Amino acid sequence: MKHVGCAGTPAEIEALKIKAREELTRIVLENQLSLFPNTPDLPQAKLLRWHITGFHQVFGHVYDRIGFPDNLLRDLVVARIVYPKSKTATIRYLARYIGIDFSKDRVYRFLDRLDKDELTRIAFRFVSQRNSGISLVFYDVTTLYFETDSEDSLKKKGYSKDHRSDTAQILVGLFVDHDGYPFDFDFFKGNTFEGNTFPIAMEKLTKKYSFDNLTVVADAGMFSDVNLSFLEKNGIDYIVGARLKNLPGQIKDMITTHDFAKNSIHEIRLEARRLIVDFSKERAAKDRSNRERLIKKLEAGIAAGRQLVRKSKYLSLEHAGKVTGIDKTLVREDARLDGLKGYITTLKNPTANRDIITQYHNLWKVEKAFRMAKGDLRERPIYHHGEKKIESHLLVCFVSLLVMKETEKILQRKQFSIAKAVEILGKVGQGQIRIGKVQLKLDSELDQESQSILKLFDGH
Repeated sequence: MKHVGCAGTPAEIEALKIKAREELTRIVLENQLSLFPNTPDLPQAKLLRWHITGFHQVFGHVYDRIGFPDNLLRDLVVARIVYPKSKTATIRYLARYIGIDFSKDRVYRFLDRLDKDELTRIAFRFVSQRNSGISLVFYDVTTLYFETDSEDSLKKKGYSKDHRSDTAQILVGLFVDHDGYPFDFDFFKGNTFEGNTFPIAMEKLTKKYSFDNLTVVADAGMFSDVNLSFLEKNGIDYIVGARLKNLPGQIKDMITTHDFAKNSIHEIRLEARRLIVDFSKERAAKDRSNRERLIKKLEAGIAAGRQLVRKSKYLSLEHAGKVTGIDKTLVREDARLDGLKGYITTLKNPTANRDIITQYHNLWKVEKAFRMAKGDLRERPIYHHGEKKIESHLLVCFVSLLVMKETEKILQRKQFSIAKAVEILGKVGQGQIRIGKVQLKLDSELDQESQSILKLFDGH
């Protein structure tokens, strides 16, 4: 009545028999009503093995396209993206869900051989090629803490951006391009002042790679005469945030006497440097609100006789350090700068002031990279000990971050997020089933979303 296919192996023949019985039942009952449900007597299939292939088809594909080496690092990176846990938990996950079985000793021996210089050069080459060269770089620093309060030559207690000053930490400096693609990083002792990392990281970067007309963008934490002089001496242009409150009084007077209502951007020449000041009504309202809230809190503390932190802004102190009230002069001085933000640059005209401000505000892309590393990739807390193990952990996270960034860019074409893609791809896999005495290979049936994602990476 119907041809259901051809087969040449016992397993294929068994599968065709099952299909034929299903079709026969359907055909027999096609044109007649049945008083009772007809359930064909089919053998029950047993799932023997199953592993996810969708993650490697996407994240592994991007890893390969970037040019990273064909080794265990690919599996560690894929696992870091989809299941960011400890190395021991990662090994269990790879074996149970991905079908890749590695011993703990092999993984740790491999991590000890990871070459930071090799992997960052691969990342730089990929990011440079997609840009036809890198001339604008963004630099920022964050802290990563350890679940320990014991210190050594690298792990030190210091100012923590994670609000974990009770634990030892390290500082990590990250370089990204104008699209937020990471291409290099460095790490420092946990008690290092973030501004001091800047010349060290920049010197290493410029010695390692060749740049044409390099411009670096960094926040006000990197602003110091030592850092700016270092950049100027090495012929590197820069855009850095300026701490307006720390500028000399004469320059502050030049700023505050400008009519920002007529022109919201004001430029002041400082020899070879340009100071650009931008005014925003929204920023002014926020500055005023924050100041008023702080003053009310301080006044309430003074009235209640509470112990106050003497370094708090606006407090008036006696010679013995006793708090006597609010320093109205400091309040008025601060209010003069409400809504103003400064930028120092060596870029010459015709680089428009608005363009310089826009480039500075692109620093959010570095901050986003850090959020992805700390949040999505769970880069911290760090459980490793020893500088090499710590470096290897940072390398796995760095490579994963670049793979995620490129994957995210491709997924945007179909408006998929990384999280959504991981959810969908977790259902794409292969396995093996047993029907009676016959074993058959099994592929997951792809729904529309799975097909849509996989097509984005076919031959990409």
